[in-house]
Amino acid sequence: MTTLIDLSHPLEQNMPLFPRSRPIVISQESTFAREGYNELTLCLSTHSGTHIDCGYHLLPGGSDTMTTPVDRFFGPGLVLDCRHRVPRNSITREFLCQHEQFIRSSEFLLLHTGWSQYWGDTRYFQGFPVLTADAAKYLTGFTLKGIGSDTISFDPVDSHDLPVHHAILDTGMILVENLLNLDNLPETGFMFCCFPLKIQKGDGSPVRAVGVVTSDG
Repeated sequence: MTTLIDLSHPLEQNMPLFPRSRPIVISQESTFAREGYNELTLCLSTHSGTHIDCGYHLLPGGSDTMTTPVDRFFGPGLVLDCRHRVPRNSITREFLCQHEQFIRSSEFLLLHTGWSQYWGDTRYFQGFPVLTADAAKYLTGFTLKGIGSDTISFDPVDSHDLPVHHAILDTGMILVENLLNLDNLPETGFMFCCFPLKIQKGDGSPVRAVGVVTSDG
């Protein structure tokens, strides 16, 4: 039996966004009553809601959502429960080393911080756990395709140099931000997918992130 677990927040007006992003505008262009069909127009950042960052987000020569091979958005996942297990909201190399054998057999590492509980609250933007610079460098030594988290960013909101973003994206990996429902996934034994829109020179894209869990019976 296969179960699909939705890991994405809905796209809607007035949703939480990175502080420097423009608000989402969703307008009704056509309706059944007027034109005989419904059609919406969306005005939003490529980094709205549950989304990916590609290398082109920070690197002039980085891969974008069109040039990144589609198989880079799908693969075996691993959830690491960081709730109450990391010191001072820092996800350290020492913490990750305890799970090295599982990281080696995975292609997507999903960091479960529990921060999605603050979605829609000002607390969502403050004090969320992030990888230390040493931990980010450590993860570049594996064959991961990407790293995801249930937080607004992989660096603090007030960070200007974005060291974790750079460390990960420089290697060709992707980052997945604003995940949801990570507590509904098993630690291992599932497939993770986060297919973006195929945008020319797309530095990122909203995604419908999904966990695919297969079990006997």
